[in-house]
Amino acid sequence: MAFGGGYVGRVAHVDLESGRVEYDGFGEEFARDYIGGRGFGVHELFQSKPVSALSIDSMFGMFAGPITGTGVPLANRLTMVFRSPLGGAIAYANTGGYAGAALKCAGLDGVVLRGNRDIPSYLLITPSSVSLENAETLWGMVASETLHALRAKHGECRVLSIGPAGESLVNYANIVNDAGRASGVRQGAGCVLGAKRIKAIVIVSGYTQSVKVADRARFLELLRRLNTKIKNSPLLNRANGLFALYGTPLAVNPLALNGALPCLNYTRTKVEGAERLSGASMSKSILISRLTCNSCSVQCRRETAGSGQYKFRVEGPDFAQISSLGSNCGLTDLEAVGYLNYLCYELGLDPVETGNMLAAFAEATEKGYVPQDAGLLWADTKRMVELVQLIAKRQGTGALLAQGADALARHFADDLLSVAVKGITVQNADPRAEYAWALLNATENSGGAAHIWVYPELITSFYSLQGIRPVLRGHETDFDEIANAVKVKQDLVATLDSLQVCAFSSMAYDLGDYRDAFNCITGLEISTEELLRAGERIFNLERLCNLRYGIVEDEFPRKFSEQAIASGEHAGRLLPIKELLYSYYRARGWMGARPSPLKLTELGLQSGG
Repeated sequence: MAFGGGYVGRVAHVDLESGRVEYDGFGEEFARDYIGGRGFGVHELFQSKPVSALSIDSMFGMFAGPITGTGVPLANRLTMVFRSPLGGAIAYANTGGYAGAALKCAGLDGVVLRGNRDIPSYLLITPSSVSLENAETLWGMVASETLHALRAKHGECRVLSIGPAGESLVNYANIVNDAGRASGVRQGAGCVLGAKRIKAIVIVSGYTQSVKVADRARFLELLRRLNTKIKNSPLLNRANGLFALYGTPLAVNPLALNGALPCLNYTRTKVEGAERLSGASMSKSILISRLTCNSCSVQCRRETAGSGQYKFRVEGPDFAQISSLGSNCGLTDLEAVGYLNYLCYELGLDPVETGNMLAAFAEATEKGYVPQDAGLLWADTKRMVELVQLIAKRQGTGALLAQGADALARHFADDLLSVAVKGITVQNADPRAEYAWALLNATENSGGAAHIWVYPELITSFYSLQGIRPVLRGHETDFDEIANAVKVKQDLVATLDSLQVCAFSSMAYDLGDYRDAFNCITGLEISTEELLRAGERIFNLERLCNLRYGIVEDEFPRKFSEQAIASGEHAGRLLPIKELLYSYYRARGWMGARPSPLKLTELGLQSGG
């Protein structure tokens, strides 16, 4: 079907075994129901065989959205959908930069890969073709080497690549976006491509092309309105907005002050010198520039460099990396954290999962499960560097750590070591201090991969920051209020991930802005209620995927409900996860962790989408 704008109307399906590429389209009803991006990917995964993550028949999809590449401020995302090799749950990994717009300008709404290659290959996408190219000379290269080699051959292009960790099938290997951006790509996406013998996805785009807009006059008025909102935002204003000035590390100080910072594998909520990890500290030390994504004036991305003991130049570390490689490992040397982040990117490791794995290993060492000379002491940067390199190669101790947090806990017969949900470790904040954050992570279909700045209005530690829009106004034991707020935000984020607009935009935009963007760009007319309902439909379909995979309960790490916070503002607090889940399922209209038949009928999912 030809759309008035926004959609290209074409998805490429690549058979990696034969090299055959086929194309299909979609209709107006499907676009309304699933929007794009994450929604399209989840539907494709549900229609696929429910095989293991690394099976030859497994599916890996990459999708843009209808407003990607149009010039709507912050509409620049790209979502990868697959089954995670860590916990076996559905995974949707969201990344920014320029790849999403490049895919649209190359004439595609998405790409789906199935099968495996016999030899290392890379997928080459141009405005005229999709093909598989030989990557034997690239196999073994780190991210920066891969980027330079492919740009030397293809000129200006976008490169999504795996590193040695993906080639070694580390369960939490990631995909690195243009050699320096992987903060949203968790859950083992690099491991999946490594199993398929795909070194990289290269997009050589028609950069002079523009995405068609159905109603130009309404669109220009929308742009004026959205740019004004960003300019007026105390958080997103490029010149003086807190988020723009300090990036995601802005989170360090408010979480530390509220006793909610992850420290020492979540055995503490404060660590001495935490302020040295903050955004303000970064601005005075390792920060060399602010980076941005397509169609974004905010510039929340950080570029840093080390000139002391650790030599590097890299994007980040973001707060997710700082809280995992830093405070959760007892490390407050920001330059050391920056170097570890750089090393993870080069090797193709998820730095968040890596940091949390090292924290669990340090706690195991502290408990005496590992001799100190073979284990890891808190804040031992030299040993952390050694272990990161071993993990990427799956050698020695790294072979154990490469399997993930749950495998480590099983190895030492101590499940209190793991803070994983559906195989993915919780990041950013201590769930015992932030109940909404706990409930969100417990019920997310992709496990503990949520990024805290996607949900700032749920984090009470942030309520002191100007520009945050609090939604929790009752007592901390008002579980119904918490459950309803989490449910609504999850549905909204599913919508935004499908439109493919950065969720940080919700610090300034409202639901009507997203509706107007969809309507004037695509030429379709949808209400705010229908738009949010699409997000709810997508979230419920993800849950159906997990049920097919045998994931039938929302289990949360026992550490948070059985080990109280040791000291500080929330000393003695445990997480009432059972009570929170009861309220949540009621808010969702589910029967326990399963969508009820009535809810599925209401969403048009009675036959599975």
